[in-house]
Amino acid sequence: MIAIPSVQQRNNFDNLIAYTASNVNTLVDCSKERLYYQQKLLPTLPIFVKHLFYHCKLTPTILVVALIYLERLKTHLPSKSKGEFDTPYKMFIASVILATKFIEDTNTIAHSIYRLVSPLYRAKEINEMERSFLGVIK
Repeated sequence: MIAIPSVQQRNNFDNLIAYTASNVNTLVDCSKERLYYQQKLLPTLPIFVKHLFYHCKLTPTILVVALIYLERLKTHLPSKSKGEFDTPYKMFIASVILATKFIEDTNTIAHSIYRLVSPLYRAKEINEMERSFLGVIK
C-alpha cells in the first residue's frame, strides 16, 4: 500500500522545495533572458524543483544531500560567476542526480530524472552537467 503524505508532511516538503529553489537561484548571477528554445520551455525554478520532487519520487534526504553538494559548489565557484538563464536548473539537476546516486543502490530515481528532463536536455548534456559539477566540487 502506498503511503499518502499528510497535509503537514506535504507542507514540510513544500517548504524544503521552496528553500531548495531559493538556494539554487542565488548561487550564480544568471541572465534573465531566455535565449534558446529549450530555455523557453522551462517553468519557474520553484515549479521545476517541485515537479521533479513529486514526479521522480525524490525523498527529503535526497534534497538535503543535493543542498550539501550545492553548498560545496558555492564555496568553489569564483565570486563573479555568471550563467545563462537555465544554469540554476542544470546545477539542480546535477546535484539531485549525484545525490540519488550517492543515496540509493539502484539508479531508479536517477533514470526517472533523466526521463523527465530528456525533452529539454539530452543524456550527453546531463552527463556533462554531472562531470562539470563534480569537477568544481572535487
